[in-house]
Amino acid sequence: MLTGVTAASRRLLARGAIALAFARGRVRWLEPRARERSRRAIEAIVGAGPARDVLARSHLGHAYAREKFIRRPSMVQDIPVDGAQHLRAACAAGRGVLVSYCHLGPFPGVAVTVAEHADNVHQVAGMWLASPPAGVPQGPRWHQWRSMFSRAGVPLIPAEWSFPVIAGLLAQGAVVVIAFDWPGSAETTFLGKPVWLASGTARLASETGALVVPVKREFRRLEARTVFGPVLDPRQQPGWGALHDALAAQHERWILDCPAALEDPRRAGAWEDAATAERWGAPSSRLR
Repeated sequence: MLTGVTAASRRLLARGAIALAFARGRVRWLEPRARERSRRAIEAIVGAGPARDVLARSHLGHAYAREKFIRRPSMVQDIPVDGAQHLRAACAAGRGVLVSYCHLGPFPGVAVTVAEHADNVHQVAGMWLASPPAGVPQGPRWHQWRSMFSRAGVPLIPAEWSFPVIAGLLAQGAVVVIAFDWPGSAETTFLGKPVWLASGTARLASETGALVVPVKREFRRLEARTVFGPVLDPRQQPGWGALHDALAAQHERWILDCPAALEDPRRAGAWEDAATAERWGAPSSRLR
């Protein structure tokens, strides 16, 4: 970990970059198309209440600030942590650990923070990031995102057909970082509506006995902070469904603390136009 002037300078630069990102979001609010997309995102998350436009304007700022953590991988290093004892306790049990995050706040590189506090850490990632088609050139953003994991020594696991790979790693006591808010087949009461969520985290934990540690990233006074929540033990739940619901409840509480920080569920590759204020169903692009 950097100390002294170097660390202080890096924090100051990061604060400046985040402040500029939120300012850019405020300017973008003046564009009708961006404003409407942000409004629809907030409606899908918490509905069209009286605070919709306040949240939608903040949502644009969070989007630009989040992008900084991809474009400047050094910003994900040495992020302050709350609740590290939960991660340490889970790792000490020797049962394998699933670290569960949502696309909330400055989430990119959360596995880098996990790797600063644990050994043998792996990240589940979309095929586009973990294993793109051979011969297809990738842009600077892809290389920047990949570099944060490679420099931290965190291997990427392609998400498609990854269940047996992850189960094998957990059986060996590894730590696997995996997104919770992803479309799937488990109808879940989430954010006050039925949401079809992937159930892989709970199923993996129940099958392997791995412990689950929820995690979130948030901004506090223009500084990123990582928060680990209490450990969830599948052996203390009557089945994977109960564990899935308990994990959904924790992530829901965190999202409702700052709904504007959640990435747009209507984005391409997520729920798309199937994410509404009433429900998040199966994306239409996956039904064609």
